Amino acid sequence: MQGYSLSNLADGAIERGLTTFDAQNKSSLAALLAHLAEFEVRRLFRPTECPSLRLYCTRRLHWSEQAAFKRIRAARLARRFPALFPAVADGRLHLSAVLLLGPHLCPGNADELLAAAAYKSKAEIELLLAERFPREDVPTQLEPVGTADSAP
Repeated sequence: MQGYSLSNLADGAIERGLTTFDAQNKSSLAALLAHLAEFEVRRLFRPTECPSLRLYCTRRLHWSEQAAFKRIRAARLARRFPALFPAVADGRLHLSAVLLLGPHLCPGNADELLAAAAYKSKAEIELLLAERFPREDVPTQLEPVGTADSAP
């Protein structure tokens, strides 16, 4: 049985363990996304009496709805843009980065956008996207056009 009390370990061992498990976690996430994408393409959830991949993930894998939603979206994106798999596996992109970049990725910009987002925080990627894909200004204050009891 795995012990979770690490108080007996030296500081160096704790740091080595942390970096080792972090690398394994990133690699595992990329592999999970690849399996999830292929599972969906083959529609392997159907024989399990789950009518959708989302339900398979929540009922069979016991993921939260949010975890299922994020991972399914990321798996679909990575299937369309396979460079996402190694970027997640080696830690250049985190799950939030994949989801933020997704709506902006296209075959013409994917490599450049993935490189620009590498090793950035969520906030840094949001700023990068705001600079590269500015949105139309919206009013900072909303004023009612009219009310039911106002006279014309």
